[in-house]
Amino acid sequence: MSDGKQERIYCPVCLARFKKEEGWSEGAVVICPICGQKLRLVWSPEGWQGERVDRGTEKEIRERAESFARLRGYSFNEMKEELIEGLVGKHRLFGEFYCPCRMEHTPEYQCPCKPTRGGDVERKGRCYCGFFWKKQV
Repeated sequence: MSDGKQERIYCPVCLARFKKEEGWSEGAVVICPICGQKLRLVWSPEGWQGERVDRGTEKEIRERAESFARLRGYSFNEMKEELIEGLVGKHRLFGEFYCPCRMEHTPEYQCPCKPTRGGDVERKGRCYCGFFWKKQV
């Protein structure tokens, strides 16, 4: 019998743990179901960890945003490219893809930010900066 930590994968972007699926092994590349980050699985003494793939590149943030939108059924606004540029600029200045519309540069404001992951789009129809939108039915 294993402890819960061994069966969950830690994501360094959203700082959460998600369930390890059967058949996943060390070195596998998976998508965090919480934030959309592409991760390579690594075993450590603390349990399963996800290492960011393409860390710090425009490709990383584009894939994360696309995965998150697909997982949640969201769409993007017409300013998607400008917001991607803002995220890339924040990375250049502050070392992470922080929300381009917020002044706080803390882990909870890495895109997609904690309020967005927590349901802001469902409640308000869009995220704080308007990057992610709830699809109209």
